[in-house]
Amino acid sequence: MKQFIIRVFTPFMTVQLYACIGVIWLLVNAGIILANIVFQNNIAQTLQINSIIFITASSLLLYYLINKKRDEKFSTGIKPVYRLLRALKAYNECHKALIRTNDERQLINEVCRIFVEVGGYRMAWVGLASDDAKRTITPVAGWGDDQDFIEIFKTKCMNKDLDKGPIKTAIKTGKPVVIQDKKRDPACELCQIHFLRHIVCSAVYLPLSNQGKAFAALIIYSAGKFAFDEEEVTLLTNLAADLSYGIAALRLNEENRAAEQQRQLLESVVTQMSPGLFVLDHKGIIQYVNPSAAAIVGLPEVQMLGDAFRATVCRESNEPFCEAFMRAVSNTNLNSVSFKYQRPDGAVLDLELLTWAVCNHNAEEHLRVGMLRDITYEVQLEMQLRRAQRMEAIGILAGGIAHDFNNALASIITCTEMALDSAKDDSNLNELLEIVLGSGQRGKQLVRQILTFSRQTEQEFQEVQLDMIVKECLKLLRSTLTPSIEIRLHIGQELDAVFADPTQMHQIVMNLCTNAVHAMRGRGQGLLELSIANYDPDEDMAAFCITLAPGSKYQRMTVRDNGHGMDAATIERIFDPFFSTKGKMEGTGLGLSVIHGIISKLDGGITVKSVVGQGTQFDVYLPTIANGQTLKKSEVNEEKPATGVERILLVDDDEDLLFSITLMLQKLGYNVTSQNDPVNALELFGISPYSFDLVITDQAMPNLSGIQLAEELAALRPELPIILCTGFDPTSSYGADSSRQIAGFITEVAIKPLERYELAQTVRRVLDVTTLSGAA
Repeated sequence: MKQFIIRVFTPFMTVQLYACIGVIWLLVNAGIILANIVFQNNIAQTLQINSIIFITASSLLLYYLINKKRDEKFSTGIKPVYRLLRALKAYNECHKALIRTNDERQLINEVCRIFVEVGGYRMAWVGLASDDAKRTITPVAGWGDDQDFIEIFKTKCMNKDLDKGPIKTAIKTGKPVVIQDKKRDPACELCQIHFLRHIVCSAVYLPLSNQGKAFAALIIYSAGKFAFDEEEVTLLTNLAADLSYGIAALRLNEENRAAEQQRQLLESVVTQMSPGLFVLDHKGIIQYVNPSAAAIVGLPEVQMLGDAFRATVCRESNEPFCEAFMRAVSNTNLNSVSFKYQRPDGAVLDLELLTWAVCNHNAEEHLRVGMLRDITYEVQLEMQLRRAQRMEAIGILAGGIAHDFNNALASIITCTEMALDSAKDDSNLNELLEIVLGSGQRGKQLVRQILTFSRQTEQEFQEVQLDMIVKECLKLLRSTLTPSIEIRLHIGQELDAVFADPTQMHQIVMNLCTNAVHAMRGRGQGLLELSIANYDPDEDMAAFCITLAPGSKYQRMTVRDNGHGMDAATIERIFDPFFSTKGKMEGTGLGLSVIHGIISKLDGGITVKSVVGQGTQFDVYLPTIANGQTLKKSEVNEEKPATGVERILLVDDDEDLLFSITLMLQKLGYNVTSQNDPVNALELFGISPYSFDLVITDQAMPNLSGIQLAEELAALRPELPIILCTGFDPTSSYGADSSRQIAGFITEVAIKPLERYELAQTVRRVLDVTTLSGAA
């Protein structure tokens, strides 16, 4: 309406002005003519001059009016047709951008650029409205001849007095706002100054809406006043609506893309998760199963999908599993149960089932989910832990009774050695006493094995002649075999020694032999063959058994039987912990795994060959000592025990052991005072601390331990030599209070039972060292 008034009123004013000037000229001209008549001047000449003046004045007036009209057109913008043309060009390019662009920010920037560079507008920018109550405006894109305006708006004009400005009005009302003169814009004063400085006089504010709610505003600036007519604003409004739809579509696509990525991520998680996942409907029909579930139950996914769980997965052997599964999934609460499941290939697994219900958008139960987890390995570890705890308890018990065994053996060995000295001429008696002494020494080794089992002694690696271990094991084994089993032993020449723990070598031989005997039960005539020989592996053997090194020297022990043999599947698992082909009461499944561990620690190797129905052969390869020298058979020490005349205080609560050790030391020439009560021994020593040259004390005694007694004695006489005798490992919790106390109060530790030669040498060594220290 305003522009219509301007278009009509401006020509009318021009006509009025021209008429007024013409009337004034006529009046002036009439006055001049009258004057000429009065003064009798030349009227024709006057009329001619008047005509020239009129034509000149009219020309000047027309020139002025034409220039003024041109200036008015320049100041109010370009022609309406050209305005519409620029809007159409921008409209067309913006729709191309809508089609080609797939990013919201990129689209907004491109639209702003098109309005400026294609449409010829002075500046364009887009501000996003927040969802808060104030609908705060945040500029996100802009284009124009003044790129600094967006930053100025952000830092100085941002949302200042905008509640009454055109941007907030357009966003709140959802309708475009047109400002034809920026001087009348109720925006902040700084923005107005900035606009006028850059000849920005008109602006249109177009809301961008989605589902009836404006989320942003597109602001377009133009030079000159009244730069936007109704047709142009209508076209720009339609363009804003299309732009709103395009932005909403891009946002929806982005949400869909994010949702698809989330779905793919969740699908990857479910597909790759190690627990198995079943999804069942209310009828028990399998709707989804992940690969892990198919692997656990041993059935392909395609076979299970769409079928009833009970009909597909359940079999007679798995009826308890199915009952537990269906009962669990029918429970609406989170439920967890454990059970055993037998796969079609015969493998039995321990499974844990966790079930829950999935509801739809109406909070109605829609699906049931069951998550299966294979806990077979965990169950085995739990069983192993229980076994280890039982073994530890047995070890503690074994370590506790080892002391009593050592005391008894010490008495037997000591008395037997003294009896041998007294019965030199009686050959029959000597033979009997040698048997007793040998039994005592074997008992001594047995106690050492018990202490090793109870973790109280470290493994003693030494040079070992394997053929001697094998012969000793076969002696023990023969007494338990039936006559139907024949044993053959083949021993090579000049065998090298191996560096190992004799107890562990004994364990390897006994385990392989007892397994072979077990495999030959019920097969009539059995044959157990053992062979030992030096061995140099070649490249092919090293490739077959990767733990062997070509060029190194090994000792090979072969154990062969003609039992029932093993198939390939069994051979693959025989070294697994707890795997056994024996019954539950016949084996633990740990023997071969322990053997494998022992051999591996020695950098050796073990191989197995077996044929079902024909028998099995184990080959054990143990690295030999580097110099390749063979060991000589150990001989009994024939040296005479060391003697002396010093004064010794002997303390032990075991009467038999106290008697035998006292008698043995007295026969060696020593002056011995014996006490079976450590308290009495301490009182006796306190009366005369320098009456004794040496104290020998047991560790485990009532009222006062050997360590405590040594501490009290050392307080009375610090330089006193003390020998601590114990049936325990002196560094264990049984043998001493701490290694620091042993180092501080004890001159030397002797492990019971001691043979005469060992005790005599220990006593003499301690006395001699003490004498030398005192002399120094």
